[in-house]
Amino acid sequence: MCYTVSCITLMSQCLSWHRWVLCTNHTEPVKGFLGRFLRRKLIETEIDMNMRSNDLIKIIDWIPKTWQHLNGFLEAHSSSDVTIGPRLFLSCPMDIEGSRVWFTDLWNYSLVPYLLEAVREGLQLYGKRAVWEDPSKWVNDTYPWNAASLQQEGQSLLQLRPEDVGYDGYSSSKEGTSSKQVSQSDTEGDPLMNMLLRLQEAANYSSTQSCDSDSTSHHDDQLDSSLESAL
Repeated sequence: MCYTVSCITLMSQCLSWHRWVLCTNHTEPVKGFLGRFLRRKLIETEIDMNMRSNDLIKIIDWIPKTWQHLNGFLEAHSSSDVTIGPRLFLSCPMDIEGSRVWFTDLWNYSLVPYLLEAVREGLQLYGKRAVWEDPSKWVNDTYPWNAASLQQEGQSLLQLRPEDVGYDGYSSSKEGTSSKQVSQSDTEGDPLMNMLLRLQEAANYSSTQSCDSDSTSHHDDQLDSSLESAL
């Protein structure tokens, strides 16, 4: 019994001492985690194979930049709450051809569908907050693999088009706020509109009162007729 009580006391103390530490994707230590992880993975591969590849180093340096660029795109059109964590990029193979195939599949089947869905929801919540810039253009401009593979993969990498999320159908958040303020100020400053609104309220109130009086008189007539029949 004493052992159980001591365990419960210890657990309660541990819970009271425990604190959650939230780490966002755009601040340390999460921001630099992907680069550190991939560089360590690359060093281990170089030691095992006893060779060094400058092309692979360039690819490993490019992956974290791509991750940050995509998160910047999400923050511009939605919010930081929907940014991508580093987990999707940790499985990058440590060879040139394998990493190229891996990134193509990751881009087409994981990244692009998520980006489109997150931006679509962001437009519904916030409207247009930034000029549309397709992140696939940045990927093609900074593509770390050779030029021949760029010509092949350039056609297979999916693009993020504004019509895919209905970007042109939403108004700017600033424009929506200003239009609401202008319409409200115009209504408040127009005396004729204020008078018409007051007359409409008075008419609605009088019609409601007349309906109540009619229903009351009708109810009284029914009571009188029922009393007469009873007598």
